Amino acid sequence: MKVVEFVKFDEKFLELSWIWLNDLEIKVLTNTPDFTQIDQRRWFESLDSKKDYEIWGVTVSGIPIGVCGLKNIKNSEAEYWGYIGDKLYWRKGIGEIMMKHIITICKKRELSVLKLFVLENNIAAINLYSKTGFQKQLAVNGLLEMIKIL
Repeated sequence: MKVVEFVKFDEKFLELSWIWLNDLEIKVLTNTPDFTQIDQRRWFESLDSKKDYEIWGVTVSGIPIGVCGLKNIKNSEAEYWGYIGDKLYWRKGIGEIMMKHIITICKKRELSVLKLFVLENNIAAINLYSKTGFQKQLAVNGLLEMIKIL
């Protein structure tokens, strides 16, 4: 069994994220807007000052394969986001491990609501989120909001 770990998002993940998020398929599935490397660098340098945002690199047996995090953390709520950038690790159950990790963190922090947004046509992700207890809410312009009460 390969070991999935959640580690500090560092320069290595920054560089890989540039590649991953500019892959057309991943860009579409994650609904990622266009950005420059300068934009990305500014964002990276602002991470330490963000109080409503947390990010982790995801590794499998030490190999960087993706990123996940929480954003818009306020009061008792947070928004999940994440992706597996290395397509060799798609459909291997790692997304479910990522969700369980995030849910555990939210419960430890006594958050009561975890939400996320996913494209309505991203059936694999919707199935994963439903399997981990998220309920479909509102869909606007092809983007589905899902919520889990913790």
